Parts: sequence; structure tokens; C-alpha cells
Amino acid sequence: MKKSVDLVMFDLDGTLADTGHDLADSVNFTRGHFNLPPLPAPAVYANVGRGVEHLLKHSLPDAGEANFRAIMRVFLERYESHLLDRTVLYPGVAEVLRYFRGKRRAVVSNKIHRLTEAVLQGLGVAAEFDAILGGDSVAEKKPHPAMLQSVLQQFHIAPANALIVGDGDTDIEAGKRAGVITCGVTYGLGNQDALRAARPEFTIDSLVALSDYFC
Repeated sequence: MKKSVDLVMFDLDGTLADTGHDLADSVNFTRGHFNLPPLPAPAVYANVGRGVEHLLKHSLPDAGEANFRAIMRVFLERYESHLLDRTVLYPGVAEVLRYFRGKRRAVVSNKIHRLTEAVLQGLGVAAEFDAILGGDSVAEKKPHPAMLQSVLQQFHIAPANALIVGDGDTDIEAGKRAGVITCGVTYGLGNQDALRAARPEFTIDSLVALSDYFC
């Protein structure tokens, strides 16, 4: 029997959109700017999902803390100009958004809000969402539950009637701390071992499988 939900919250990077190539390209552009060799893409993906500060501090640890403001500036200038070069929606996203059209739908991403909006606009799906929150929309990023709690409060929805879908352990931890139903996706950028260790209530290999469990 399918579980009825009133709100579906989606992570962005690695859940709705494959942003990995463009993130890795911009990280390696930034490393090159500071005379550092490029990283293999999977090494960059391992640091995606906890916000830009985490991504850069762990992708350029040898660039020095004193340079961090410059590192951030170089990265953001590059990424904002190239965030849709190779970024695409994962298979089934449009179908799933149609399936949940009668429900509240939100994006809860640790990505900076303006970049989250830009990616969703560029991919043609921004209008599908009732709320779009980024890592700077509330005081704390995931795995803190603040972002999810903000959406629940905005739409006056009980946690038991809400679902978060994400590829990272941060999404699952945030969901558990907010008291919502948690669903992990295995196709994204997140570490699958960490995702499974976070023990989501549901795990799916394709986003379209959401319709097998929820309505």
C-alpha cells in the first residue's frame, strides 16, 4: 500500500540534477588558478553535498586558509558562468514532478540559493516547485534540520506527512532530525556506503520508483 504524503522535498545535486561534471570542472579550474594539479572527478564528487565552503576546503586543502576568500571568488566566478555546460536532469525527474503535481514540492539544497535557482531555471523546472531553498536560505545547512523545518512551517505540514529524497547521508540525517520520511537514491553523487549507513527508510535506484511507494 502506498504512503500518502503532502510534501516532497528534493535535494538538487545528485538527486534531481547531475551537476558533477560542471562542479568538478570549476574546482579544477580553481586548482589550476592556484597552480595545483587537477583532481579526478570522483575525488571532487566526494565533497559535494555539504555546501560550497566544504567543497572548496576539502578540494583545495593545499591552497591555504589565508587564500580562502580568493579561492571562493575564483570558483564562483567560474562556476556561475559554466553551471549548465554539462548539467542535466536525471532520468525520470519530469515524470516524477508531474506525478506529485497535486502535492507541495520543494528543493532543499546546500548549494547557494542563487545557484540553486539558476540551475533549476536553466533546466526548465524551477516553476514546478512551491519552494526553493539553498544553503544560505536558513541559518544552518543539512544535516541540520532547519531547512526542512522551514518548509514544513511554511506549508503547515506535519513531519509525518512529508518526505525528503536525497543521494547523501546529510539528506537522510536532516530528514530524521526533522521527523520526516527519508528516501535515499543510489544513482547520485553521494557515497553509497555513507548513504546506506544513514539508514533511510526507503532506498531507490531510480527516481521514478518513488511512485511505487508514495502517492
